[in-house]
Amino acid sequence: MNYTKLIFSFKKRRHNLLIFRNFTILLTGMILLSTTGALAQKGNVSVNINNGTVKTFIKEIEKQTRYTFVYRNNVLNDQAKVTVNCKNKPLDQVLSQVFTPLNVSYSLNNNTIVLVKQEVQQQKKNEKKTIKGTVTDGKGEPIIGANVIQEGGIGTITDVEGNFTVTADLSKPLEISYIGYKKKSIRIGASPTINIALEEDAHVMDEVIVIGYGSKTKRDVTSSIGTYKPGEVNVRQVLGVDELLQGRVSGVNITSASGVPGSKNRVSIRGIGSITAGNEPLYVIDGVPINNTSGDTGAWGAQSMNGLNDFNPSDVESIQILKDAASAAIYGSRATNGVILITTKKGSKGQAKVNIDTNVSFSNLTRTDKLDMTDTDLFLEVLNEAIDNYNLQTNSTQARIDNPAPGKAQTNWLDLVLRTAVTYTTTASVSGGTDKTNYYLSANYKHNEGVIINNQLKRYNLKVNLDTEIKKWLKVGTALNLSYSRNNRVPTGYNIGTSVITRAIEQRPWDSPYRPDGEYAVGGQELANHNPIQALNEEDVYIDNYRALGSLYMLFNITKDLNFKTTLGEDFNYTEEHIYYTADHPYGNKVGKLIDGRKSYASTLWENVLTYKHSFEEDFSLDVMLGHSIQKDVTSSAAQTGIGFPSPSFDVNSVAAEYSDISTGLSSFLLQSFFGRLSLNYKNRYLLTGTMRADGSSKFISSNRYGYFPSVSAGWNLGEESWWKYPQTDVKFRASWGCTGNQGGIGSYAYQALAGGGYNYNGENGLGLTTAGNRDLKWEKAQQADIGVDLSFFRGAITFTADAFIKDTKDLLYQKPTPATSGYTSQVCNIGSMRNKGLEFTLGANLSKGSFSWHSDFNISFIRNKLTALLDNNEILTTSSMHALKVGEPIGSFYMIKWKGIYQSDDEIPAKIYDQGVRAGDCIYEDVDGNDVIDENDKQFVGSANPKFTGGFNNTFKYKGVDLSLFFTFSSGNKLYELWTGGLRMGNGTWPILKSAAESRWTGPGSTNENPRAIYGYTWNSTKFVNTRMLHDASYIRCRTASIGYTLPKSWINRIHIDNLRIYFQADNLFILTKWPYLDPEVNVSLSATNMGYDYLYPSQPRTFTIGVNLKF
Repeated sequence: MNYTKLIFSFKKRRHNLLIFRNFTILLTGMILLSTTGALAQKGNVSVNINNGTVKTFIKEIEKQTRYTFVYRNNVLNDQAKVTVNCKNKPLDQVLSQVFTPLNVSYSLNNNTIVLVKQEVQQQKKNEKKTIKGTVTDGKGEPIIGANVIQEGGIGTITDVEGNFTVTADLSKPLEISYIGYKKKSIRIGASPTINIALEEDAHVMDEVIVIGYGSKTKRDVTSSIGTYKPGEVNVRQVLGVDELLQGRVSGVNITSASGVPGSKNRVSIRGIGSITAGNEPLYVIDGVPINNTSGDTGAWGAQSMNGLNDFNPSDVESIQILKDAASAAIYGSRATNGVILITTKKGSKGQAKVNIDTNVSFSNLTRTDKLDMTDTDLFLEVLNEAIDNYNLQTNSTQARIDNPAPGKAQTNWLDLVLRTAVTYTTTASVSGGTDKTNYYLSANYKHNEGVIINNQLKRYNLKVNLDTEIKKWLKVGTALNLSYSRNNRVPTGYNIGTSVITRAIEQRPWDSPYRPDGEYAVGGQELANHNPIQALNEEDVYIDNYRALGSLYMLFNITKDLNFKTTLGEDFNYTEEHIYYTADHPYGNKVGKLIDGRKSYASTLWENVLTYKHSFEEDFSLDVMLGHSIQKDVTSSAAQTGIGFPSPSFDVNSVAAEYSDISTGLSSFLLQSFFGRLSLNYKNRYLLTGTMRADGSSKFISSNRYGYFPSVSAGWNLGEESWWKYPQTDVKFRASWGCTGNQGGIGSYAYQALAGGGYNYNGENGLGLTTAGNRDLKWEKAQQADIGVDLSFFRGAITFTADAFIKDTKDLLYQKPTPATSGYTSQVCNIGSMRNKGLEFTLGANLSKGSFSWHSDFNISFIRNKLTALLDNNEILTTSSMHALKVGEPIGSFYMIKWKGIYQSDDEIPAKIYDQGVRAGDCIYEDVDGNDVIDENDKQFVGSANPKFTGGFNNTFKYKGVDLSLFFTFSSGNKLYELWTGGLRMGNGTWPILKSAAESRWTGPGSTNENPRAIYGYTWNSTKFVNTRMLHDASYIRCRTASIGYTLPKSWINRIHIDNLRIYFQADNLFILTKWPYLDPEVNVSLSATNMGYDYLYPSQPRTFTIGVNLKF
């Protein structure tokens, strides 16, 4: 009842009201005495309100008691939220629990409860008072160990009865918090006693997990789903969204191909998923599956670029990883490698919130001391020693080499091509909403320099998320991401002859980049190899990339339980690649050369989903989802090479003197899908979920076009059982089985024989068959079983998750080599099967005391892979000069000759090998077939590029406004081959030599068993064989991120209308512990599952220092 209205009523009918009041008191007394005497006498009430309004609470009290509430409008916001759960509690205690936190006092006068604003007297500065109280949960149970603190460090924790005593500053509020509950702020009033009821935090106890085509609470999930939510403290400053996941989720392994901005990463979920049908997971952003093919046209032989760089990581709200088949099978034919669901930020009801984050970073290449080359004296010493050994052994008279430039200073080529890179990043966003509409809008600019000169990437992003309720039964929304980037590239690829780092160190000590007249020194003339400075200065190579990802949906709420959602999505990408060599470039042919490549990709999705959810009383709930989608992908490309340009200023092909390598391409494929899910829940104890998806792909012949992918999973929440006696502990057991498919990595028309043009004859146009096709081609399928357990102790303060899985994949798709007499070199076939199995563990801790808190996450995964069938099961298929496939071995296995050490005397050398010129000081290779001849028949399997275990360890500490975060990643058991052997030739030619190899070379019996002697003209020790001397342990522990930040006190910044201001400093790739002898054990030339695990001195991930400011208002 409103107090102002009551006064007005008194003036008009005062006499009648007095009579009515007396009569009401008498009547009420008679009723209470006769029917509810006990309640009136004791004044006890029972209330059960969860996150309801004060108005609801008032009505409930008026319903149960003889009291009526009166108050002025400005006294109380009756829409404020409260949570009260009590049974037969004294009325006074319940009123205190609700109104004290609202700074409202009450008095009971006859049958009215009068509410007035609590008078807060101005307290003298630092005036203290002893306050006692009790902290309970929503059910009235005491909370043990809750934090009761004040700004300035005053605080305590509650005892076993939930009680506390604290001497507090009266001018400051008390803040009460506990893991799993929402923090509550209480202003101290006149009363020395306060009682506080904390409300459970659904984000901790019942966190909402995004799943395919829907969401569930964490309690209800019956499959294996990993989650990562980037926050302002734990987030890394990265370019691509996928990099956010490095080391964060068990079973997910992400390795960076190199430190070049924009380069593609290798992402694997639960190990290798296929041989050649693609090993990338499916990425779904805001419900739209996207294509993560390379962000370049492939016209240049350098590294592939990452398509995920088109999206701003700052827009990400959460990432869910569907790891097992039960969670991923709803995506059917694209889910065999797992699914990564990326949800971007949205607005919420309330005033507009502005967030600005800006930072600057400084990066440099680390471990360059591992590439120290010999100086002139040591180089000539080793080279002439090699010549002397050669002459002595062969009775030759090869001339020794003198210093051609005595007294000339040695050029540090790495210093010339490397730099301290500077990166600028600014993101601004605004979000908010009303009862019916919410919005999120952000813009981002990133200027990312690489550590190699002339290498930089600029990116611009615009993000819009908008949702609005047009009618109670109709909601519409859109999500839109627009991006443009220009990537100025430098040659770093294995197929690029001017690869910068290798060419920089493969110069002799007296070589310099310029002739005395200022012209470039030229490789093969003044220099040992191509001049990297000339290559960098005389080329203009860049990629312009335009991308639009958007979706529009309409949600129809047909009934309370039934809704229908239709979504239209589009992913459009257009790429231009410009590769221009001036006439002075090593590849410019003295006339200039331009390679112009264009590529466009468009994927259109139309999706319709019908959902029905219903709860039958409080025991049983049903969730049914049925859907249909159709997706069409269209790719077109064009490329041409122009030769001969009048001037470097004319770098378009319209002025080229001639053209070559002109090509165009157009392809498309269609995927139609029908899918459904049924979820059953009985008393939140017993959970059962089944899914089914049917995918039809135009890549297969009509008889094999559709694949069917079912799954089933079950869960048991022990904590919901009536006999469970540990309310602060949750235990859930999970089990699942499912089937997923794969069609990636094969062409849009793989089953058909294809013809191509350009096969002209006698001046007439001609066609020729280019691929044989395979009408028996069918889906690659994987069946996976998983069992898991989720544990939560002390209401989420400590969590533990464990999973064990077995995944069998059959009908593996592979480009099988065919005899050249067939007219083709290979054919796509289903050739075999493989098995992955593994264990995953995740441990988390959230502990706090007073102003100090500690959050920790540790995860580790043990995953094994092996081929279980391949053609005739005995054949060895070589996939590169160092890799092969064989039943019983993992995919990605190294297959090469095994190095065993150094011959210490000529007597140890078999006669046939001695006759080849091998002497003491040369390498020993294992003779597998025992015929005293080292050749291809002596190759053997010697390890794998797959790690035995991987993981991450993160710790975040907070004390008052200071936060400190340390994040480590690790990998063990994987091997990496260094294909670059230029610094190890030890006199085989006049190649430069690594200082470490020269100083530890063999010089006589017993001197070393690691590095061979110097010998001129022989390749036995360097390039004759691919062998394990170049194969190294690539295990590592990396300090991925270390950061420290300071959030200014609100009392400092609120006066200038700023809600939050944080200053932070972050170091990325601070250090690494590894036996890898070169730059970076994570880098890879190839991202292919069959050929991964070798390096060619790619730039390592740089060490980066970032300083930034995050501002919210």
